[in-house]
Amino acid sequence: MAKADLEVPFAAINGRLGSANDTYFCTRFGKTVVSHYPQHKNPKKITSHQRDLSSNFANAVRLAENELADTQRKDQWLKRFEEQKQTAKKPYTVLRNFVIAEIIRQNSRN
Repeated sequence: MAKADLEVPFAAINGRLGSANDTYFCTRFGKTVVSHYPQHKNPKKITSHQRDLSSNFANAVRLAENELADTQRKDQWLKRFEEQKQTAKKPYTVLRNFVIAEIIRQNSRN
């Protein structure tokens, strides 16, 4: 990855120029960085296990959003969230992430 000092009008370039070009420009910490265009995984190579994990996570997110939409359930989750902040070695700092993780743990036990 190379750093580049570009003149105007190229100073604010982000992304790649043209679809055939694999050179990628992005700004990191105020500097323009030149790199190869990121290669994304071929969706055909996704295994059934990866697909199941993705599906389970999407389901946990949907359930967490439903739980947090209900005020009584949200209060219960807030209580558990505050308790884990005091007892866990690496506590969750965002309630939504905590709820998602707990739902995934509950589903994996079943």
